[in-house]
This record gives sequence, C-alpha cells and structure tokens, in this order.
Amino acid sequence: MPLPRPWAILAVCLVVITALFGAPADHSPALQAVIATAALVAGGVLTWLAGARVVVRRDAGDHARQRAASAALLVAPFILFGLAPGMGPPSDEPTQDNQLRFLLLAIDPMLVCAGLLLLKEALAGAGERFLAPMGLAAILLATPLYIAFALIQRVDYVALALNWTWASTVSGRLHELTPLDAFGMAALFFASALTYVATVAYAASLARAGWLGRRAALVLQLICCLGLAFLVARGFAYPNPHVALSHWITVPGFVAGIPAVPWMPLCAIGVMLLRRTGREPATASGELDAPARRSVRQA
Repeated sequence: MPLPRPWAILAVCLVVITALFGAPADHSPALQAVIATAALVAGGVLTWLAGARVVVRRDAGDHARQRAASAALLVAPFILFGLAPGMGPPSDEPTQDNQLRFLLLAIDPMLVCAGLLLLKEALAGAGERFLAPMGLAAILLATPLYIAFALIQRVDYVALALNWTWASTVSGRLHELTPLDAFGMAALFFASALTYVATVAYAASLARAGWLGRRAALVLQLICCLGLAFLVARGFAYPNPHVALSHWITVPGFVAGIPAVPWMPLCAIGVMLLRRTGREPATASGELDAPARRSVRQA
C-alpha cells in the first residue's frame, strides 16, 4: 500500500489546525505551547516536502520557483492559526487571546497578497496575462481593508485591557458601535467580497494555463460565487453570532463573512499548486532552467 503523498497529509494537517483554532478549548499554557509548536513544525515541514522546496532549487526556472513560493504563501495563513489553538469565537475569549487573533488576521492578508502577486508573475511566464492581473487588482484592494478591520478590532481589545473606552457601555462587556468600528465592518465586507472575486479570476487563469483542472476550477468558482451571493444578501453589518446562528437562513451569510473563510479556496489552490509542483520536473512550466539558459547564450 503506497504511503500518502505529502500534499495530502498537508491538506489534512491544515484542516486539523483550522479545527483546533476554531473550536473553543481551555488549554493549559504548556499544552497550548506544545500544540502550537507541533502545528507550526508539521505545517512547515509538510509544505516544504509537498513542493515548496523547489524555491531553493538552482535547476528550477524562475517561474517554477515563483509558483512554489506563491503556493506556500497561500497555505501559510492557516499554518499560522496553529499559534492560537482553542481560540473559538471572539465573544467567548479573553482580551489577550483576541489581541493575538486580530494580529494574525492583520498578518494573514499580507501573506495572501504576496502569494497572489508571485502567482500572477508565474502565470505571466506561462502566457496567461489577462485574468490573473484582474484577480491581483481585486486582492490589492482587499488587503488594506482586511488590515484596517483587523487593526481596528485589535485596538478595541487593547483599549479594553487598559480600561480605556470611547463608547458608552450598554451592558457588561458590550459597548455601543463607534464610527471606527462601523468602518471596520464595512471594510471587512468589501475585503471579503473582493477576495471572492480575486479567487474566481485566479481559478479561471490557472485553468487556462493548465495548472488547475477545469472541474476543480469550476468548483472553486462556484463556491466563491455562492459565498459572494450570501455575503451581499447579508449586507454590511456583521450580525451577532448568537442571533445569526439561531436562524438557518442567516447562517450562510454569517459564515461567508468570517474573515478567514474567503481565504479557504485560495488555500486549496495553494495545496493543489504544491501537488503539481512536487510531481512535475522543475522546468516543466515552459521556462528554461539555468544551465539551459547559459547554453543558449553561449550558442
């Protein structure tokens, strides 16, 4: 019986890390450190074995290395979630945990943007220069909006930890929504919508370049279109989780707007690109490797 491929183990590892991050649990500091270390090491090693090692291969073409680096960056946000096992919903967690949560949510969109920028360059080397730039334009607009949302939320929790407030208390830990918070929620709405649009464009571009199967691309596009439709139906305001989850009709819009959910199809693209990169020769992207380029110049 053949052993599972590294990319398949990586996919399972990413699902487990995400589940550990999203499921609330009261881990001891020692256990939390062990889980976080194991998640980061496992995710990093599996990403390397699945295909990211092509980045350091001297015989690989530039575009093959760009593709491998972009794939690693697209899965990196979910590996970083391993730093916060047992986090759960923000309303159920202490202030310090939420500060870490929104710090990660400010870093992750930068990784996604960098990954898609490199992927656009790799696709250009494969002759696809139309759809990928459209997707890049969307993600370049989405990234600062994601960062603004995450930093605004983090500032709120830092202020709460320092007993500062700029809004009157309604009840207990609940405060009135400030204009800055309202801006953050609107920024999250547009960032999520633009990320879905970017994913649709990149999936089509990858299919045209032959780096992604047409059925896989179609499934990803369908998921993103549904996510975008649910998000638009929900509107700008982010609903209260307890209210949203109490009615089945409001659940899809709530889930589609969770900050990390629009990155999931991009993470799947990253895993599939690592699979392709690990299976094919480094120069199979249509680019001459370094020795071949030197031979051509000498001839």
